[in-house]
Amino acid sequence: MLRETPQKQGIPAKTLLIAAGAFFLFALLFLLLKSKTGFSLDQKFSQSKRLPILFSVLGDKDEYLFSMYAEFYPNEKKAALFFVNPKSSFDDGEKSLKEKGSSAPSYIESVLEDTLDSNIPFKIIWTKEQFQNWVNLMGGLQLFFEPKSLHITKNYNRNKDLYVLDGADCFDWMSTLADESMISYIRRLEIQETVMLTLLETIHEKRDLIAKQKISYLHNQMTTNLSLKEWETLFDFLKKEKIQFGVSEVPGEPVLRTKAKDEILKANEETVKVAFYKFSSELRSPSFGEGERARIEVLNGTAKNGLARYGKVLLNDKGLKVLTVDNAWDSNFKSTVILNRSGNTHYTDLISDTFQGRKVFFSLRKDLGLDATVILGEDFQNSKD
Repeated sequence: MLRETPQKQGIPAKTLLIAAGAFFLFALLFLLLKSKTGFSLDQKFSQSKRLPILFSVLGDKDEYLFSMYAEFYPNEKKAALFFVNPKSSFDDGEKSLKEKGSSAPSYIESVLEDTLDSNIPFKIIWTKEQFQNWVNLMGGLQLFFEPKSLHITKNYNRNKDLYVLDGADCFDWMSTLADESMISYIRRLEIQETVMLTLLETIHEKRDLIAKQKISYLHNQMTTNLSLKEWETLFDFLKKEKIQFGVSEVPGEPVLRTKAKDEILKANEETVKVAFYKFSSELRSPSFGEGERARIEVLNGTAKNGLARYGKVLLNDKGLKVLTVDNAWDSNFKSTVILNRSGNTHYTDLISDTFQGRKVFFSLRKDLGLDATVILGEDFQNSKD
């Protein structure tokens, strides 16, 4: 006799409900943990006191040009920019970063993480072509060249006061060396600092012209571990916020290499650590923006006597210290020009406010010992009259 096959027992509805509830709770817990551990850059900007990002630029044939270690402080709307000269050396073999070529960005990331005892979660690397595309997509970078600026190369004769650099022009300027001396590398790093500050400020100035599609294209024009969404969050922050920047460099002692017949900047990790934390702490301190600490020169760019002294009075009334007044190299300036010399943007923003919002141009010259140069033009003379 054939046995009847027993009927399969169905899963009780109560069990299904319990399983569904458990899955829902697990998913909710996962999302909560994800939020608290800061997987998204949105949370990092809203909750974190600091956000480190390492930017690096490579030139022809994977030449290492420089790096910029940036710490953004979202709640304070400040950023410390710490630049790395390619002539720096961190190893005992005295091999410079320049000699490491395309491997230098990952090497400097490792060194800075060990030195600063801090993880660098985000990296951005530009090749020559990518950086040129970036500048072109931003509509070029507008700078102001004074007579003593290093602005003439074999490819470009930049002999105007106001000058807009396209991508190729910009890259040529920031990668060209007068010679292989250490002073040329130091001067070129100031040019690279000028370019990066101008680029960051241009993002904010042109915020209404940069659509989401363009931001996506910019993301494709670099090598980065930032996802597109994270990149959009970062870029949105740079667009919306008026950030106060400060600039410094990785310190190093000039050391002569006998065999190579050149100099390198020998960097001591403890010295680098102290230098960075001192720099970042000063930037974030309330006293950093005190006007009495400013170093400003005011130049008369017109034929009218006494204009620079009057400009000094206006700045003094705002609590800004003016060191010197003098005549400019020309007396036919139509418009007032404000040049940022040190990379500290707080003072030049205050100067701009004092002179009815006139544009600030970056033209870093550490040898001048100044934060800003103000060249008063006919527009200021007319407003005074």
